[in-house]
Amino acid sequence: MAETVGTVFAALSIIDLCDKYGKRLVSLCRQYQNYDAGLDEIILSIQGAWLKMEVQLRTLTALWDKLHPPLQALYHDVLTSLGTKLMSAFESFQVTQGHSNAASTMRQKLKVVYLKRQLTLTVADMEEWQKKFDPSWYLITRIANPDVDKRLDHVKARVPQPAAVSSTRLAKMRESINQISSRSMEGGGQSIFKEAAVVADEMTRIKGTTAYLSRYRGDGRRILLDPANLAGQASTVTARVNIRDLARLLLHIDPATFNLLRCDGVVELPISQGTQKQTQFHLLFEIPDGLSSPITLRSLLEDAPKISLSDRFQLAKQLARSVTFVHAAGFVHKNIRPETVLVFDEINSATNRKSRRKSLGSSFLIGFERVRKAEGRTDKFGDLEWAKNLYRHPFRQGLQPEDVFEMRHDIYSLGVCLLEIALWQSFVQITIVATAKETDNVGEEKEVEEPRPDALATSSEETIPWSELNISTELAEENHRRGALTIKNKLVALAKDSLPSLVGERYTSVVLACLCCLDEDSEDNSFRYEKDMEDKDGIIVGVRYIENVLSKLEELFV
Repeated sequence: MAETVGTVFAALSIIDLCDKYGKRLVSLCRQYQNYDAGLDEIILSIQGAWLKMEVQLRTLTALWDKLHPPLQALYHDVLTSLGTKLMSAFESFQVTQGHSNAASTMRQKLKVVYLKRQLTLTVADMEEWQKKFDPSWYLITRIANPDVDKRLDHVKARVPQPAAVSSTRLAKMRESINQISSRSMEGGGQSIFKEAAVVADEMTRIKGTTAYLSRYRGDGRRILLDPANLAGQASTVTARVNIRDLARLLLHIDPATFNLLRCDGVVELPISQGTQKQTQFHLLFEIPDGLSSPITLRSLLEDAPKISLSDRFQLAKQLARSVTFVHAAGFVHKNIRPETVLVFDEINSATNRKSRRKSLGSSFLIGFERVRKAEGRTDKFGDLEWAKNLYRHPFRQGLQPEDVFEMRHDIYSLGVCLLEIALWQSFVQITIVATAKETDNVGEEKEVEEPRPDALATSSEETIPWSELNISTELAEENHRRGALTIKNKLVALAKDSLPSLVGERYTSVVLACLCCLDEDSEDNSFRYEKDMEDKDGIIVGVRYIENVLSKLEELFV
């Protein structure tokens, strides 16, 4: 009991420290409002950032005794970092403020330059900290305790908008989770399902995916339709519930924070399945303003050889954030691979458009075709497509995988993608196989690999492994499990041999932590010391993921 009280006291002391220096910093900033137009904009950014932080600090104070110990430890570390940043910013501001106190015009201009430089650094520090903190913030949604909802409502009621935006979003997510727990099909409130007629007839397939681009028929807003594959679900009703629940949670996300598109609903559209007419659910995702021309990560790996290290780091961070939210919301994705990562162009008003090959825009995780709740029932349903199995843990491959899917299987898939991003090589190569039909001497058609010039040529796509990956023997192995384990070992060896000199030790350690996250005896498994990774609320694996994967990636800069 004494240890618990001490921990609570230490945490609250750090929160008090953050609160004290945050308010002092904002108070100093107020002294310079209307001092200079350029300075005013920076000061408003600091005030806005602090408003959000202040609400989050109040919320943590109210909820602290309800948080799991691993989550308390994580918050203790990130809040200590915030306290250090705010104290340093305040002290630096004081020093800068002391420069050039004389009233001459030249000294006043010099003072503005000093202040702009210092406050710009402060804004960058606050934004960087917020990006690191936000993923852990949403882990609160995983705590199954009604007292959490009451305390969130209490904090929200005491704070005016827009300061309470982050807490409001958190409360709405928890409300959705509570609705998910209900037995009713719609769970009350407005249905997330929409009539198919809301989508315009014109639909454009995104190359390399099963997703489409379209618009709403009424207002012309741009949307992306991501189909949900019902195969392998326990029942059509279960699949409908999983899609409904995911859509509700994705309704409340901030795309800029977690690199997931906001879901505006679900439609059921007809599809052709052989000679039979069937329907399929599609998630409706809003496309943020300023983004256009989505392309898969697979296509980029194949077609864009010159991508800077800073852009690759940014892409890795964005993908890791996406996985964070999916897990924080209590789901597993089951389909993380380069085909389910979309990278958009960012439209620049000055140049009309950025070149994708020179600078990558924002990326988003899609491909929720096999998503389900982490604690929900799963059929051990699989396939034999090697290009998909490459991103699955060996125990999750084949027609009947051995293991029930859990969050760490998504983390393994992320590790394979991070390895490709670091090497900037596509492990799956698409080649065109040309064939032609000729007529033999008895008038029957036959296929030939090297057609004559006058033959009717056709072509088809075939996937083969990247030549330097050298896994052809393993793919042909009769003992599929043994071959899969050997491929995994080769990926680990490739990361150890190639990544340190390309992307550094920290990025390498993240890739190895992901690839080895289920290996109890591996020194590279940063998760291995946890006795009970799958706690009741799924908090521990989320905390360990943030500590060992996301936080380490967020610290990478070039």
